Amino acid sequence: MRCIRTGRIVKKGERVLAFDELTGDQLFVDRMSYHFVRPKVGSGFVFRTGEIPDLAAQEGDQYYIKRLVGVPGDTLRVDRGYLLRNGQPIEGSPAFEANGRKLGRYTGYEPIGLLSPGNEYKVGEGAYFAMGDNSSNSKDSRYWGTVPDRSVVGRPIFVYYPFTKHWGPAK
Repeated sequence: MRCIRTGRIVKKGERVLAFDELTGDQLFVDRMSYHFVRPKVGSGFVFRTGEIPDLAAQEGDQYYIKRLVGVPGDTLRVDRGYLLRNGQPIEGSPAFEANGRKLGRYTGYEPIGLLSPGNEYKVGEGAYFAMGDNSSNSKDSRYWGTVPDRSVVGRPIFVYYPFTKHWGPAK
């Protein structure tokens, strides 16, 4: 048996990990890769909320999973449902194009909060901008700001519960 110190104490019967309270998906997270290679735009990434003041005040210190849309130096804005990164439609994930084109269950990116109509946001050093794929129903960096580098936990790699048709590699 191996132990990974997270600074969190769990009592018998308590849930150890929860990434999406609404669906109950639970994942394996690669906690090593991001020590050597920084997360890339378009990747899912897992982070802790304790050092994000507006989010920590509401949720405390929890694990969240969102899609990485902005790295240090990027300028972001929303225009007619598209998320623009450095003036161009964002690339790096099929969800970006699906949102922009409003395909299937994707409704386009909502211009609210830090990315409200006409606003651009520049991602600062040591920070990441995170958004949910379901933009119209996602509380993300548009509401509570950026994720500090030190709060990034790792890369989601595998949904292990529940056993449904999406069981397998995290996207």
